[in-house]
Amino acid sequence: MESFDLTTDIQPVTEFRAKTSEIIEDLKKNRRTIILTQHGRPAAVLESVEEYQRKQEELRFLTGLVAGMRDLDAGSVVNGEKFFQSLKNRVDDGK
Repeated sequence: MESFDLTTDIQPVTEFRAKTSEIIEDLKKNRRTIILTQHGRPAAVLESVEEYQRKQEELRFLTGLVAGMRDLDAGSVVNGEKFFQSLKNRVDDGK
């Protein structure tokens, strides 16, 4: 993950309006996130679709990992060997 660069990653909305195409091309090329400001305060976050999708996939993975860890802590897990044996038994019984 790249560090945040205050000189390029924070831009006023007026600059975004003036350089929209250039900024969007830069987002695609450099895969960075830009904070748009309005009246000197953070107003919006802008990033490429590819970067957004990458972050969503990472979030889904981490959410699943945390859920699995919570299940493990709660004892809500099944022994893998027992699970696959019971699955095999079900398949065998269906023959």
